[in-house]
Amino acid sequence: MILMELILAIAIFGMVALGLMRALTIGAETAVVGQLELRMLLRLQSTLTEYSKTQRMEEGQFDSDPDDLGVITRTEIVKLDKLENADGQLLQEMFHIIVRAEYDNFGTKGEMVADTYRYAKLYQTQTGAPAAPGGQ
Repeated sequence: MILMELILAIAIFGMVALGLMRALTIGAETAVVGQLELRMLLRLQSTLTEYSKTQRMEEGQFDSDPDDLGVITRTEIVKLDKLENADGQLLQEMFHIIVRAEYDNFGTKGEMVADTYRYAKLYQTQTGAPAAPGGQ
């Protein structure tokens, strides 16, 4: 009888330990995915800021090298020819900047996308005479 109770106790302990190990594995995978998603958000923000604040806008597609966690960014800049504002006025020299961050999520591909619109001459330096003192 004691032997039977001992075997039953070991079996129950084994099932609990197996469940605990599975929970720890899932928790570790979730932490890694959370870290990768945070890295992707930071890379998206950084890359979007970099390309949206360049002085000279050019159409094209630009890929980054993978970082130490394997996150890659792909940036696409598209010139918009027929973009109108709410009043129906044609907006000229507007660009659409789209940044995609990709990573390997335990064998499946993870991806996040961010985009913005930019007027081409927004960060260009202006040349000309300085304003006269006193508004003359």
